[in-house]
Formats: sequence, C-alpha cells, structure tokens
Amino acid sequence: MATTSVVDRGLTLTTHCDALGRRGSAALQLMGGFGLMIDGQQVVVPEASQRLVALLALACVPLDRRLAASRLWPDKTDDRAAANLRSSLWRLPCMDGAEIITVVSNRLALHDAIDVDVRRVERQGWSLVEHPEQCAADLDRSLLFAELLPAWYDEWLLAERERLAQLQLHFVEALAYEQLRRGAIAEALDNALRLVAIDPLRERSQRVLLTVYCTEGSLGQAQRQLDRYGMLLDEAFGCRPSLSIGRILLEIEERLAAST
Repeated sequence: MATTSVVDRGLTLTTHCDALGRRGSAALQLMGGFGLMIDGQQVVVPEASQRLVALLALACVPLDRRLAASRLWPDKTDDRAAANLRSSLWRLPCMDGAEIITVVSNRLALHDAIDVDVRRVERQGWSLVEHPEQCAADLDRSLLFAELLPAWYDEWLLAERERLAQLQLHFVEALAYEQLRRGAIAEALDNALRLVAIDPLRERSQRVLLTVYCTEGSLGQAQRQLDRYGMLLDEAFGCRPSLSIGRILLEIEERLAAST
C-alpha cells in the first residue's frame, strides 16, 4: 500500500494508493460509457470522481482547480465546489502508487501515461482523413460509432459530445470511401447504412450510400434510396435533394479514371 498526498490551499490530504501493477499502465474509456482499467483490471471510481477524470481527459490543457470545480458543480458556492473537488481527488484510485490526476501549481491534469479512447479515436480519425490508404486497416471501427459518455447531461460535456459526433461522421465517410477504393463493398455498405441511420437528412451521408449502391451496380436500390431521401427533405424543409444518380455515376467514373 503506497501513500501519496494532494496539496490543497495549504492543507495536505493524505490518500492511500494501491499499487495495482508494476508499470501502472492505465486506459480510460469514455466512448460508450465510463471505465477505467489499471493493469488490465477494471477499477471502481466514485461518480463525482468519474466526472472530474472525464473533464480533465477532454480538456486540451491543465485546468485551474477553481475552474474545474465551477464546471463540475456550477450550482454550488465556491467553497462547496472546492470541498467537492477535494473529496473527488481524495477518492481517486492510483496506478502503481501514482495519482491518475496530477496537481501542479494549482492546476489539474490527467496523468499523461493514461491512454484515453477519445484521444485515440480523434488521432486515428484525422489520420484516416489525411492518409486513408495508410490508416484504414488499423482503425478501431467500434469507436467511430460509440457515443461520448451517453446518459451524462452535464453542461460542460454537451458541446464536446456534439463536436466529436460530427467528427465521427466525417471519419466514417473517409473510411467508407477508402473501403470502396479497396473493393470492400460489403464493409463500405455497412458503414454507409450506419451513417444514414444516424442522420437521414444529412446529404453527405446519403451521398456515401448512393455511391456504394452505384459502385456495386444496384441502380434500382440507389434510385429508391434517393426517392426516400427526397421525401424526407420535402417533409422536413419543402425542398428536393441536389443529388442525382447520374451525377453519382459520373463521380465514380472520374474517381476510377483518376486512380488508373
């Protein structure tokens, strides 16, 4: 049993950290729900501490502890929020005797040794957009369709969830087009159908699905899909789609010509 301390406004809060592994490897799951693994073992994290960990994992830079406290407990007084933050820090598990949250100059940060799935999906997704032929095979596709901390409705989380959800759509588009390029029609179709199911009114998603149908020669299915999309647009906005089967076929021909 290792002992560590957190300094807070001149007070030293002593915590006892189990050395859960010789190297203290840790992985944080935020996509699809919260989970913390330390040396391959699932670790129980109190709910308030979960939110602190998630907030810091999603932050681009270390956060001032007062800012972190106000975001996590916006309806509390400054003193009450600070007390809640101290309690959340004290109740955190540790990895190999080291705190998973570091406190330096009154700023909080997630330990940089922790692998965070949100960071991984963004890193892999952007690589896929920029270099699809190099990254598609190594992509963890499950992360592309997982929602960031579902059933959490904290104000500080909502904008980040929407930002990531929109990025995921672009990442899946890039993956589907790369699968088409490689001739993996079934995989591309699966991803395109998932895209349309997420947001049927999104034209870029419909374009991916129509491209898959046209590429495999399912022109009748493509026309039926386009008709359904047209009806959705008409009901929602009173307009017609700018897409057409002829234009999709022309784009496929141009893409094939460019690749030869």
